[in-house]
Amino acid sequence: MNDPRVLTLPGAPALSGFRIEKLLERVRALEPAVTGLSARFVHFAALDRALSPTERERLERLLTYGPTLAPGESGGQALLVVPREGTISPWSSKASDIARNCGLSAVQRIERGIEYRLTASRLLAPEALTRLSAALLDRMTEMALLDAAEAG
Repeated sequence: MNDPRVLTLPGAPALSGFRIEKLLERVRALEPAVTGLSARFVHFAALDRALSPTERERLERLLTYGPTLAPGESGGQALLVVPREGTISPWSSKASDIARNCGLSAVQRIERGIEYRLTASRLLAPEALTRLSAALLDRMTEMALLDAAEAG
């Protein structure tokens, strides 16, 4: 992240194995070179100021939920799906309220995205990743980023 007031925290796997397989079928129909797909949540916390170590630990505990990421699920090329620019998701509204109610007054807002990791038999060009994003997001409410530094 370019903005030091935005903290990026990785999260749990975002989708079930069944859902991953369905998405992988859709992606392979667009690009047969794709051999694997994984998805995990990524959290972005916009801050008024840097968090103290105690506050950061509290925020990390709040954002630790669901199963843990299995080894080997972080390889491949990244494609980040986040809420459309200028929108605030219902998840964000609730998570931000919870953080403030837990004494994290420096947290302005928390948003959540999904980091997809695509493995392929060859390196995929940015244009190919952008084309594949259509199979992974809802164009009405989400957008895809190839660089996590664009989030926030």
